[in-house]
Amino acid sequence: MPTMMKTFITTLIALAAMSAMAQTKVNLSGKASEGAKTVYIYNDLSFRSTTDSVAVKDGTWHYEAVKPAGQYVMGVCDDKTGTMQLTDKLAFILVDAVVTDIDLSTGSVKGSKGSMAMNETMHGLLKFVQQEKTQENEEKALAMMRSAVMDNLDSMLPVVFVPMIAGGLSVGDLQKILQPSAPYYNLPEMASARDRLNMLTGNSPRSIGKMFTDMAMADAQGVEHKLSEWCGKGRYVLIDFWASWCGPCRAEMPNVVACYEKYHDLGLDIIGVSFDQKKEPWLNAIESLKMPWIHLSDLKGWQSLGAQIYGIRSIPANILLDGEGKIIDIDLRGEVLGAKLAEVLKTPKP
Repeated sequence: MPTMMKTFITTLIALAAMSAMAQTKVNLSGKASEGAKTVYIYNDLSFRSTTDSVAVKDGTWHYEAVKPAGQYVMGVCDDKTGTMQLTDKLAFILVDAVVTDIDLSTGSVKGSKGSMAMNETMHGLLKFVQQEKTQENEEKALAMMRSAVMDNLDSMLPVVFVPMIAGGLSVGDLQKILQPSAPYYNLPEMASARDRLNMLTGNSPRSIGKMFTDMAMADAQGVEHKLSEWCGKGRYVLIDFWASWCGPCRAEMPNVVACYEKYHDLGLDIIGVSFDQKKEPWLNAIESLKMPWIHLSDLKGWQSLGAQIYGIRSIPANILLDGEGKIIDIDLRGEVLGAKLAEVLKTPKP
């Protein structure tokens, strides 16, 4: 639950309208909550900044505007704080030409099928955020988002929820979602889903079951090395993609260090591949985080050979190889990494 909900909030904050849609004229109206004098319009679902407003007259309001190409979501609220705690005063809708009625006293929406589904799903998720963090609640929230996506593939709704649930979607779901004709197919927000489909169908250099792809980079002393010096030599190898400037990478590193110390003598090697651009911060991080394995980097940031060859679009990321150099798992973090290493190296689970 904590991971999913963190992703939920992060996605809402990061969600910026970036589609290739034409300009759209929206037509919104409805009822305000008691005592409200103004209705505020937002161009995202995080309610971080007001973009427009309209006066309330006799408890009702009306708003028309032409939204620019690229905007596909809107938030509506009649409390300027826009806090997620004001659940009943929030409405979450898609940018479309369907006349939409919004009751901000209840948070209900009557409009396009996609807008109504998104509003209902968002309100359901906000309730889960406020409830006890349990595995059961997380599963219900994920099921709610999946249902909304699969029932509204002809709208922009998948852009809101797919980034949060891509890791749990089946091949069948992903193939239905990622039709090349879908209006959201090429959006950057869908990159994680496209990557997962490629991996599950064997079309990615990180697909499980594929052999590793060799590459050469310089180590911390400037000496060039190839992955094949370690990979496919009989030991398990974790290729760890990270950078000194990456907060999540640094937060995960003590766990990686602990796993290395526990499993190195049992057959594990780690190769760090950094997406740094400057050598000094890279070397300082290696020292301060006490990372005793081999480190490679071409100091090209996201243009790194590692990113290009393995299709890495976010870090931390990793690839676990067996003794033959075959990929057996990817993106292992936290307890999951330790459990997987215990499994393959035949030791009791930590």
